[in-house]
Amino acid sequence: MTDFVHLRIYTEYSLLYSAIRLSDLMDYLLKAGSQAVGIADYGMMGALSFYRACQDRGIKPILGQTIAIVHDRSRRPAEKPSELLLLAKDDRGYATLCQLATLAYTSPEVMGKKVNTWKEIELHHEGLLCLTGGAKGPLESALAKGKEQALRALEQLTSWFGQGNVYVELLATGDREDATIMHRHARLAQEAGYPTVATSIARHVMSQDVRYLDVLSGIAYGTTVEEEAKARHGITYEIKERSAFTDLFANYPDAIQNTIEIANRVQLSISLHQVTLPHFKLDDQDPIESQEALLTDIARRGLLDRVPEVNETYRQRLEDELAIIHKLGFAGYFLIVWDFVRYAKMKGISVGPGRGSAAGSLVAYALSITDVDPVAYHLLFERFLNPERISWPDIDIDFETERRYEVIHYVMQKYGDQHVAQIGTMGTLAARAAIRDVARTLSLPQQDIQPIIDKIPNTPGVRLERVITENASLSMMIKQSPVLTRVIELALGIEGLSRHTSVHAAGVVISRYPLATIAPLMQGAEEMMVTQYSMEDIEALGLLKMDFLGLRTLTILDRAKSAIRKTRGIAIKDEMMILDDATRELLAHGDTDGCFQLESTGVKNVLKAMQPQDIEDLIAVISLYRPGPMEQIDTFLKARRVEIPIVYEVPALAPILAPTYGIIVYQEQIMQIANVMAGFSLGQADVLRRAVSKKKREVLDASRIDFVAGCLAQGHDEASANHVYDWIVRFADYGFNRSHAAAYAVLAIRTAYLKANYRPEFMAALMTDSFSRPDKVAQYAASCRRAGILLLPPDVNLSDQACTSERLADGRYGVRLGLLAIKNVGYNAVLSILAAREKAGAFTSLSNLFAKTDSRSTTKRVVQSLIQAGACSSLGPSRQTLLMALEKISMQPRESKQLSLLTDQEDKEQLVMYPDDEEEIEAWERDLIGFVVAKDPYRLVLAWQAYEHARSLDDYLDGQEGSQEQGVVKLVGKAATMRSVKTKKGDTMGFITLDDGTAMVDIVLFASVYRLLPSFDKTTDVLKIDARRDAQNPRKMIAVKVAVLQGEVPESPSQGMTLFLKINAKMEQDHEQLAQVRRLLLAHSGAHDVVLVYASGKVLSLSTIHVDLTEPLLLSLTRLLGKNAVKIERKNKRSDD
Repeated sequence: MTDFVHLRIYTEYSLLYSAIRLSDLMDYLLKAGSQAVGIADYGMMGALSFYRACQDRGIKPILGQTIAIVHDRSRRPAEKPSELLLLAKDDRGYATLCQLATLAYTSPEVMGKKVNTWKEIELHHEGLLCLTGGAKGPLESALAKGKEQALRALEQLTSWFGQGNVYVELLATGDREDATIMHRHARLAQEAGYPTVATSIARHVMSQDVRYLDVLSGIAYGTTVEEEAKARHGITYEIKERSAFTDLFANYPDAIQNTIEIANRVQLSISLHQVTLPHFKLDDQDPIESQEALLTDIARRGLLDRVPEVNETYRQRLEDELAIIHKLGFAGYFLIVWDFVRYAKMKGISVGPGRGSAAGSLVAYALSITDVDPVAYHLLFERFLNPERISWPDIDIDFETERRYEVIHYVMQKYGDQHVAQIGTMGTLAARAAIRDVARTLSLPQQDIQPIIDKIPNTPGVRLERVITENASLSMMIKQSPVLTRVIELALGIEGLSRHTSVHAAGVVISRYPLATIAPLMQGAEEMMVTQYSMEDIEALGLLKMDFLGLRTLTILDRAKSAIRKTRGIAIKDEMMILDDATRELLAHGDTDGCFQLESTGVKNVLKAMQPQDIEDLIAVISLYRPGPMEQIDTFLKARRVEIPIVYEVPALAPILAPTYGIIVYQEQIMQIANVMAGFSLGQADVLRRAVSKKKREVLDASRIDFVAGCLAQGHDEASANHVYDWIVRFADYGFNRSHAAAYAVLAIRTAYLKANYRPEFMAALMTDSFSRPDKVAQYAASCRRAGILLLPPDVNLSDQACTSERLADGRYGVRLGLLAIKNVGYNAVLSILAAREKAGAFTSLSNLFAKTDSRSTTKRVVQSLIQAGACSSLGPSRQTLLMALEKISMQPRESKQLSLLTDQEDKEQLVMYPDDEEEIEAWERDLIGFVVAKDPYRLVLAWQAYEHARSLDDYLDGQEGSQEQGVVKLVGKAATMRSVKTKKGDTMGFITLDDGTAMVDIVLFASVYRLLPSFDKTTDVLKIDARRDAQNPRKMIAVKVAVLQGEVPESPSQGMTLFLKINAKMEQDHEQLAQVRRLLLAHSGAHDVVLVYASGKVLSLSTIHVDLTEPLLLSLTRLLGKNAVKIERKNKRSDD
C-alpha cells in the first residue's frame, strides 16, 4: 500500500461539479503508483463504473458518497443541509449506500440538493465508515454551539455507525479557514478518543484544469467563467501529489496514516456478471410445478396452433431448443417475455413480428413472441442462443409507441415496483453543445460561434478534435481568431463530460431482489423508478435487462387499420397483409415512401432494379443495403437476372450460397459454411463467426487452425480450406443477421400491403405520425397527389386531431389534414375544439367558435393560425375577412352576451368582406402546415412543361423502359430533395430528385454542373434540367445543364403545338362530360390543334376547334381528365405514338 490514499475524489458523475473523467483518473493513478483510491461523489451514478475501472487496472476501489442531511425535508424555512462522507466497508455497506442514494434521489430536494434525513441515516447505516465532513459537517455546526454539543454529535454518529467506524475528518478545501478548522477538529478528536483522517477535495486532475471547472460551474449556475474564477479566490482542486498532500497535513501524521488504515479495512467485493434471473410467478391454480415444465407445455401447444402440419423437423427442433433453454436455466426468461407479450396482445397493444436473432428461435415463435417461422425461413437458433458460448438470451420487443408504457406498468405490477425500473443513462456534453455552453460562459453572442457550429456534423459520436483535424477551413478559422481559439480549447476540455441524467429509450431491468439494495435508483416519470446506473453497469451486475422498444411503424399500422375498419368496414389482421400482386407492383415501382426499411432513395432504386417477387427478395434488400454489403448489390442483381454466372469459391458452398447468388449476405451463411466444410457444430460455427468479425490477429490465426483442421477432416484440401477461410474473414463484417432481416421484412410487407391496397388510410396515418417534421408531411402529401388522392384542407368542423381518410360523394378518397398539423395549434386547443364540436355541434361562425371553446387553450394566436391555415374557411367568405373579424372579437370577453347571443346570420352580416391574396395564402400554408394545400403545387410545373415542350416525368420513364436512348432530354419539375457531397478530389457534386407530380427522377450533378447551379427556392421554383440517361440505371439521369424557371409562364406559348387529350372508356360513354370538355376548349379559343385519343382506339382531330394553350385551360383539363391525360407535342412528333 502507498503512504497515503485519496478518499475525496469527485468524478464527472458529480454532475457539473467535477471535471475528472474516470479514464483520466485511472491514468493518473497508474502513473502515480496508487494502489487504492476513494470517490466521494454526490449520488452513485458512477460508482460501479469506477469500481470496474479500478478492478481492471489492479487498483483497490473505495466506494464513497457525499451525503447531504437534514432533519425534515418539509421544514420551512428550509434547513441548510449538513454533509457526511460515507464509505462502503463491505458488501453490506455498498447496499446501504445504494439505499441512501435511492431515498435521496426519489424524495423532494432541499435548497436545490438531493438530501437524506437523519432518520434515514438511523435506519440505514450498516457496513459503513463515517467521515465527519469537515467545515460542512454536523461536527463543525455542533462545535459552534460548544464542546459538549460536539461530543454528543460524535456519540450519536457512533451509536449508528458503530465503535471505531467514525473518523473525524480533517478536510483540506484550500480555504483560509482550513488550518483553524482542522486544528479544532483534531483537538476534539484527541480529547474524545476518535481517529482522524486526512482528505483533500479533488475536482480536476491537474492544477491548470481548473479552467474547465470554471466552465462547468458557469453552466450549472448560469454565470460566466470570470465570475466563477473570482468566486474561487484563486483556490484550485487538483488531485494532490504525495508531497503536496503530506505538506497539507504535516502536523497530523496519524490522519495521513489512517487513510491507509481505511483502505485496508475496506473489503468490498461486488459480484459481477453472475446472472440473477427473477422468478416467473406461476399461477397458484396451475398444476404444473416447474418453470421448465410450464414452458415445455406452452411451447408444444403453441406450435400446434401456429404450424398447420407439425412434421418431425418442427418437433425435433422444438425439443432441441427446449433442451438447451432448460440446460442453461433460461426457462423463466422465456416465460417472462411470453407473459408480457401475451398481456399486450390481449389488451390490443400491437407487438412487432420480432427483431434481432430472437426470430431464429422456434420456441419464441411457438410462444407467439415472434411472427417469423424460423424453419420456413431457414433461421438458426444457435445465432440466438449458443450452447457453446453461454450468454444471456436477448429478446427485444417492439410495441406500439403510444401504449408501450402499459406493458411496462404491467411488468411493474406483476413483479413489484421495488423490482422493476427503467434504465438510466447519462447525457454528455457533445461537440456542438460544448461549444455553445462555453460561449455562454464567456458571454459570447451566438452569431460569433455559429460559423463553427455549422461546420460540425450534428450526428452522434462526433469528436471535436477529429472534425478540426479533418476540416482545413475550420482549423484555419479557429487559428485566426484568439476568441475562437479559447472557445475550442475550453470545449475540448469539457467535451464528453456527463451533464445530466436521462432515461434509456427502451431498457427495463427486472430483479429477483429489491433493486435499491443492488443498484441506486432515482425517480422517473409516471411512478416508475430509474436506475442511476447505465446499461453497461446494469449488465455487469448480472441483472435481467430487456428492451421494451416503441416502434412508430406499429402505431402507423394501427391507425391505418382503424381507419380502414371505419371507412370501409374491413377488419385487417396481420396474416392478411401479404405480398399480393398490388404490393409487388408497388415495390417494383419503388413507391415505398413510408414503408418500413424501404423508404430511402437508394433502397427504392434497388427495388426497381430487383422487381421483388417474394419475402426472400426483401430479406436480401434489407441485408444488402448497408455500407459495405451494398458494394455487392450490382453483382447480386446481375446474377439474379442471369446476366453473369454465379461463382462459388468451392463447389461445396453451392447449397448455402445459391439463394444469394454466390455472395455471403447473412451471418448465418458463415455459420453454415463452417458447419458443412469444417464439420463444426452450429454452436462452434457461431463462436467462429464472432471471432473472425473481431479482426484480432491472434484470434484469426487460432481460428484458422481450427477451421482448416476441420476442413481436412471433412475431406477438403488445405488450399481450398485456407482460401475459404480468407474469404470468410473478408466478408465477416458484411454479413447481416438474417433473423433480424426476416422479421423486418415481414413488417416491411405489412406497410407496403396497406399502402398498395388502402393508400388513403395508410397515407393519413403516415402524415399524422410526421406532424413534428413538416418536411416529411409535405413529402407524403406530394405522394398522395401523385397517386390521385385529394388533399383536403384542415377544417374546424371536419378535421380530427390526426389526418383522416374521407370517401367523397363521387366515390373518390381524400386525406383530410388534422388540426394538429397546424403550427401553433397545440394538443389542448385541439381537444377543446373537438369537445365543443361534440357537445354543441358544428361551429357556425368565428364568434361561435370563440364562445364555445376554452379561452385558456384556444387563444387569439391559435385561432389566427387556424384561420391562416384555412381551417376556418367554412366560417367566413375569406381568410382576410376572418382575420379582421378576429381582431374585433378577441377584444370582447368570452362570456360576453354580445358574443353568445348573436345569431349566425347577424354574425355573418357584421363581417366586412376583404379579399384574399393568393401569394399570402401560399406563404401562410407553407409556414403553418409545411406545404400549400389551397393550390396544386404542380400547376406551375405543368404550365412550364407545356411552355418548354417537355414531357411529364412519368411519360418519360414509361418511354425509357427497355430503351437504349442516350441523347439529352429536357426535364421540368421541382426539387423534392437535394443534397451535396465532397468527392475524393475535394470538389462538390450534387443529387436532385426531380418531381413533377406524376413521378420522380434522380439526377446526378457532377462537379462541373453543380458549380454553375443557380440558387433557387425548393418550395416555389421550377427547374429545367437538360440531362442524359445513366446507362446503368434508366431511372437515374446525369445533368448537363440546370436552369431555374422563376415566376409565372409567359403568356405567349410557342407556336406549332398540338394538344392531345386521352379519353378513358368511362368518359367515352359519358356525353355530358364530353360536352364539358368541348365547352372548355371553346372558352379558350386559339391557334393550336386539338386531338382526342379514345380508349377504344379511335383518334379524332377536331378540325373546327383550336385553342390557346394557357395555364387556366391546362389546369382545368388536368382536373377533369387527370394529369396523364393531357399532353402537348410539336406537330407530327408525338413521342407516345
